[in-house]
Amino acid sequence: MKKINTSISTFKNIIDSNYLYVDKTKYIYEMIKEPFGQFFFSRPRRFGKSLTVSTLEAIFLGDKELFRECFIYDVEYSWEKYPIIHIDFGRSDSSTVANLEEWLRLELQGIAKRYSVEIVGSTPAILFGELIKALYYKYSKGVVILVDEYDRPITNNLEDGKGVKQISRTMEAFYQMIKGYESMERFVFITGITRLSQVSIFSKLNNLVDISRSEYYSDAVGYNNEELKHYFGDYIEEAAIKNECTSEEMIQELAAWYDGFRFAFEGEKVYNPVSIGRFFSDNYEFRNYWYATATPVILVNFAKKKKITVESINDAVVTDISFNSFDIMALCENDVDSQTITQLLFQTGYLTIGDRDVNNNMVAYKLVYPNKEVQLSFETDLASVYTGKSIAELNTIASALQNAAYSGEVDEMMSVLKSVFASVPYGIQVKNEKYYQSILYLTFKMCGMNIMAESMTNIGRIDATLEAGNNIYIIECKIDKSASEAFSQIDDKKYAEQYSFKENDGYKIHKIGMNFSSAKRNIDDYIEG
Repeated sequence: MKKINTSISTFKNIIDSNYLYVDKTKYIYEMIKEPFGQFFFSRPRRFGKSLTVSTLEAIFLGDKELFRECFIYDVEYSWEKYPIIHIDFGRSDSSTVANLEEWLRLELQGIAKRYSVEIVGSTPAILFGELIKALYYKYSKGVVILVDEYDRPITNNLEDGKGVKQISRTMEAFYQMIKGYESMERFVFITGITRLSQVSIFSKLNNLVDISRSEYYSDAVGYNNEELKHYFGDYIEEAAIKNECTSEEMIQELAAWYDGFRFAFEGEKVYNPVSIGRFFSDNYEFRNYWYATATPVILVNFAKKKKITVESINDAVVTDISFNSFDIMALCENDVDSQTITQLLFQTGYLTIGDRDVNNNMVAYKLVYPNKEVQLSFETDLASVYTGKSIAELNTIASALQNAAYSGEVDEMMSVLKSVFASVPYGIQVKNEKYYQSILYLTFKMCGMNIMAESMTNIGRIDATLEAGNNIYIIECKIDKSASEAFSQIDDKKYAEQYSFKENDGYKIHKIGMNFSSAKRNIDDYIEG
């Protein structure tokens, strides 16, 4: 079996070191086979964008022998060598606009030096244009422009409203040069996490073909199910032996943990490449791999600012209109709405495309968590935001709450929950049942227990239904009312009726009505029956 490496994103290094490479060159060939092309491609962090850029670079350097085992090796292609401008903003210092501009000058001058051309200019944008022109005239052929992580300077500074606007002006002037020197370019490929916006940074660069939501390119990065079986078959067998299951059962478990990312409405689902690679190279243990390497600090901060609820995530949808209107710069405004945050969750991979929303008059799709890894990890982060407790503290609470729930000790459960709500920062408390319900749901969810928020019955929606061992808890919440009113709603709407058949199998059903006090900012009272 070929070795697996998830830290190298340089195509030549992967091939020269004989690491496993999942061949994606049929998608690259589709882009480069024409004499000219300009493309934009967005995907979440650590999903293979940089490797795609590096693969393009190797092709345009004419390194055909590196591709001996790839699709592109056997198709009709000239393998002509071109001058290349490769800029990776993931390496940039964008803490200030001055630092970003200085970094860009050094990058452009370094490329000019490698090609033995001279460029002068007072701004990075002018230097960029001069570099394109100098390379074109020296080699008498179009220049290849590869830009990786185009949006990193923006996303790194979104919480600095004034600074990010200065940076965006620098970036807008820089990217404008690509359109200005179009006649001197052979190929342009720009990648990032967030979608190309026709509103701000790329307002002058409206000639790029955005393939981010193309059905054909939906699995241009990541691994589809057939690729998983073909390239990792031997690893799957070893993992099945280690985990004492069949190979098919192992594939099903891998899908539950790491598959499910869908980037086009009718596109194919893909596995996260980092998670798959780390699982097979780290002793076949199911862990949080991708999420740990792409922790969405900015997302968690925005979630805290906008007080995103579990319900808002469960009810999230995406339409063509909302997708096309998304503008990353809107996130630096103080009044950013929850829909924009939901879009950011979608763009960055923490939500993905689910089923068609048949209740919507326009073409719309529900957004869902792609898999177990993302849902468990992100909801734990949200729980930390809402409760003001660290992940370590939450793990201790989770253990105590789990023990009480599995033992059927309602009073102990309530005691643990009261300690959780007592620590919730004052700024997060809102006189709204949904926020209390969200904290309740997330607290139980991080314990690894089966809880459903807002589950439907034939005559209503139960606030929370929890299964723990042989105990089923039906929970109804009120705020500034009474526990008895909440409990009465459970009986009046017969919420427990759908679970009564389980009593014959030894299950105990607990009906819990609880009331939150906005004055006390905690559970004021509860009734269990």
